[in-house]
Amino acid sequence: MDLDAWIALDETSEETKKTYAYFMRPEPHDVRSEIRVDEDTGQRYRLMAVGPVRNLAKDNRPVHKVYLDPLPHIRIADAKPLQGWYKAKVEEAGVRNRPCFTDAVLTQPYGGYCAVGCAFCYINSGVRGYRGSGLITVPMDYGEQVAVQLNKMKTSAAGYFSSFTDPFLPLEDVYHNTQRGIRAFTDRGLPVFILSRKPYPQWAMDELMKNPYSYAQKSINTWDESIWRRLSPGAATLVQHMEDIRELRSRGVYVSIQLNPVVPGIVNHNDVEKTIEMLASAGANHVIVKFVEASFNWAGAMKDRIRQRFERVKPEGVEEFARLFVDNIGGQRTIVEDYRMEGHRRYQKKATECGITYSVCYEYEYERNALGKILNKTGVSVAPKFTTSDQCHGHRVPMYSRKTLQEPFQEVQDCPPTGCLYCGDSSGKGKCGSELFGAAPALRNQDFKFSVWDNAPAPKKPVVSAPPVVEDDDESVLNLFGEASE
Repeated sequence: MDLDAWIALDETSEETKKTYAYFMRPEPHDVRSEIRVDEDTGQRYRLMAVGPVRNLAKDNRPVHKVYLDPLPHIRIADAKPLQGWYKAKVEEAGVRNRPCFTDAVLTQPYGGYCAVGCAFCYINSGVRGYRGSGLITVPMDYGEQVAVQLNKMKTSAAGYFSSFTDPFLPLEDVYHNTQRGIRAFTDRGLPVFILSRKPYPQWAMDELMKNPYSYAQKSINTWDESIWRRLSPGAATLVQHMEDIRELRSRGVYVSIQLNPVVPGIVNHNDVEKTIEMLASAGANHVIVKFVEASFNWAGAMKDRIRQRFERVKPEGVEEFARLFVDNIGGQRTIVEDYRMEGHRRYQKKATECGITYSVCYEYEYERNALGKILNKTGVSVAPKFTTSDQCHGHRVPMYSRKTLQEPFQEVQDCPPTGCLYCGDSSGKGKCGSELFGAAPALRNQDFKFSVWDNAPAPKKPVVSAPPVVEDDDESVLNLFGEASE
């Protein structure tokens, strides 16, 4: 069924029809040639005009050579630059502060569309980066591009492969961007961590063994294979994942699991507890839990996606999800607060009973006064309440730095388990003496060109005005925070 027919269905909500039609419609495939064969590679391709952002005017869409095998993709010259987390420790009013105190350098060996096809995917629901095209983007010579950037950096955190498109898509067997990007880090003595819903290749396990701070991450949000196949149809089976966890642990690699996202109604509290038991039995060290959320512009589409995949097999769960997916916090639609907090209390207890550590990911609660009245809906991180590990991703992973570009990177011994996020709370400087890193800003590529021992000033703090008092949950609240979506 094409998009227009789907949106026209009577069962599609009016909210979805309006927001999805504008924000989320797939970009049209403006084909400019018949299928041809590349003389150099033997790959099939055709010319297409493809917009890098959704709803780009037809005349502004560049023409690309779209390769068709093993998955439709386009090659791009310039990779997304290395950077830190998108959010800072302190953001401007109405924007959620960063909760994550595991520092990371974000990478993107592949971009655009993610073929794992998760029902809740925020990547495929994005606006920029060819997300709406149904095409994967492949930055050419990615490993070399990463190496060039690292050679200009004096400071680095662990390389994160990847918070975007899955790093082990079938295209990895052709282009090896993930492998070469990881080796750019490990060849320089830097740690990495890998997040995937696909099976781990042997070379990836080998790379994780090169640094004691490197670790494996998998994203697994149910114990039930039948539910799993509907949530993430392009992922590895749960049996494969458990085998990977056992092998990684046999090699001495730390394993951190993102039980992310929890979709209530489809996966209830008992299911999450059972999933934690399954992960612990396989040998996982740590579990991170996050409930599903979506920006307002596609929250209605999220509900319809869940209904389409589960209404025939779990209709009562679809109704429960719609009933619970109503809270608005920090520019995001999410699960009601009471349900989430009850869940975290139960899950933390279960993880502790199973002998593994626990944390949360981008989980917030409303700011309230002493009487419990909601003061604002931007949200306050609940990570300090529930984290039982060194950092939110699990074990302590320090920053690495060097005084000159000619020296090798070395571990910053002063790094506390809390990472930069809480390191500079008392003095304004990190324990290493850096104002820049102690401020825990949203680090960009140029920030990593400073050593922690350089006298780099902290960025100017945003103006944080007094939050508005929320009297009720009317439409004005949505308008106020709708612009703050991530």
